[in-house]
Amino acid sequence: MTDFLPHPAPLGLIKLTGKISDYKVVRESASFVFTKNDQSKLGVVAIAASLVGMGGQAISMASNTTSMEENADHIQFKLNDKILKGWLWRSPFRDGDEVEVAAEWQTDHYEIFGVTRPNDKTIALYPHCSRSISLHIKNAIKWWLIISIGLQIGISILFGTNGWQELRDFWVGAIDQGGGWFVAGITVFIAIAIWSMTKQWMPFAKLAEKVFTTLDLPNPRNIDLVKSSRNQRKNQDNVEFGSMYFRY
Repeated sequence: MTDFLPHPAPLGLIKLTGKISDYKVVRESASFVFTKNDQSKLGVVAIAASLVGMGGQAISMASNTTSMEENADHIQFKLNDKILKGWLWRSPFRDGDEVEVAAEWQTDHYEIFGVTRPNDKTIALYPHCSRSISLHIKNAIKWWLIISIGLQIGISILFGTNGWQELRDFWVGAIDQGGGWFVAGITVFIAIAIWSMTKQWMPFAKLAEKVFTTLDLPNPRNIDLVKSSRNQRKNQDNVEFGSMYFRY
């Protein structure tokens, strides 16, 4: 039975600092993105996620498009005798690490939404959190333009146009014969798919920005952890670095 988790929307995030002790981690599965009514969207949104460069999101869904559950790390540890628990997409931390944590007090523990290890700028967040709101939107628009323009160029090459004049003549003729409606329809379909994906992931962009702000990261409204992690891979990093945990 699928374990559906509500989209997190913490109102009282605070920053906790200290050394990790009594660290425990279990790899478990749950539905972080989709609700009980979302199964029909799963395939379309997975395709859209792969199109716009959301690698970890696409991988986790494309592995089984009939399931809404994804794997993530549920962690628990102590920080200065405070008990902390929560979900991280992948936790690279261990006992003895000096960390900063964005967390919110619950009934009997602090709920974790993001953890950073400042000495090497490693950061891990709640699943699907990696970009601030504005960059989440810009990323979607960028890939919609790239895919739409690429589609038109691909069609032009397929029909053997050579040079700007032939390209212009081809599209004028295609529009006159009604072929332009086909391309327009495909472009609109891509826009709808990417818009659906963007809306579906917006709660995670909002949470990511709250975590960045709570952890006092520079320019929290302009952070893209996927981008900032490029060229920062270290020998101890596994294949999930850059998609499920990052460096800022």
